[in-house]
Amino acid sequence: MKMKSLSVCSALFVCLAVCSPLAQASPAECPANLPAGLIIRVFPDEKLTAGLTSGPTILTVASDIRFFPNRPPLLARGSKVLGNIVESKKAGHFFGKARARIALTSILTSDFCEYPIDARIVEAGRNKVEEDVVFGRGHAHRDLVALLFPPTTVYQLLRIPARGPKLVLDNETPLTVKLLQPVSLGEASMRLTEHDQLGSLGTRFDQIERDVSSIKTVFGLQTIPRHEQESPRPVSEPCPAMRVSSTERPLTGRTNVVRPLRNLTQYHVSIYLDRNSVTILPPCYGPSMITTPAREFKLEASANVLTTGGQKLIRMKVVPSPDGSGWDIVPDTPESEAARAN
Repeated sequence: MKMKSLSVCSALFVCLAVCSPLAQASPAECPANLPAGLIIRVFPDEKLTAGLTSGPTILTVASDIRFFPNRPPLLARGSKVLGNIVESKKAGHFFGKARARIALTSILTSDFCEYPIDARIVEAGRNKVEEDVVFGRGHAHRDLVALLFPPTTVYQLLRIPARGPKLVLDNETPLTVKLLQPVSLGEASMRLTEHDQLGSLGTRFDQIERDVSSIKTVFGLQTIPRHEQESPRPVSEPCPAMRVSSTERPLTGRTNVVRPLRNLTQYHVSIYLDRNSVTILPPCYGPSMITTPAREFKLEASANVLTTGGQKLIRMKVVPSPDGSGWDIVPDTPESEAARAN
């Protein structure tokens, strides 16, 4: 009799858990889309100095991006545009202006969704922009006049070995970004909605397990807690929630390719492109889009492992993703090779 009552209660809880999400489902809406040619005005989050600043950088959207009044913005103010400084040089001693080239990779919104983009910087304050390269300002005419004017000729001759003006993009320098390809925000939103529904179902089933456990306790039946039934997971095992292949696809530019990269380890991993630091990925994170050149290059990864009194670096393995669109970071151990082979 007790077992029959327990079965009836369990079936009732399962029915409620399955039917509730279906009843709360809302009709699908038209997904948001950022068209090609959209102009986005951003400001750097840090002071960028040509020849001194390199690696990843973050730009902040200055104002809401909307097409129609009284409608929600397509891109909210404060969203982040992620990029990499792939070229940063000071001005030369005798010729050559300071220059910097920033490759834009993705847009990060307030709900922590990252969308890969193909975009370029078309304006950078009062500086000249050509072929995605921002050039510093020069004083050729002023220096020529100072050299020919007798009172300043000696001073100008002494300044000949000095470098030219610096290129500095501070927090108040407006940058204008232009999208070269449309960006669809619907695919990631749909994935997020499905993930939320699955998470809601998982929460409901956990609640069911707790309720069933309490019912069994009332009827005098003891159960083993769930955390005692699960065996400890080895640290070198890849993240279970990221075993499927990435849904992001590469974006092809004129001189580079933006590819997805995932960290399938339990560590913070540093990524190096030709021995130059590119980014740091959190544990079980991805896909994150990185810009790679069209030529031959070497991609390396190392994990930051905490130890007594500090941390040490452990070499990780960079392998192609199952669909061949990007790379996965996995532990460089025999267990990881056996896991990927199975």
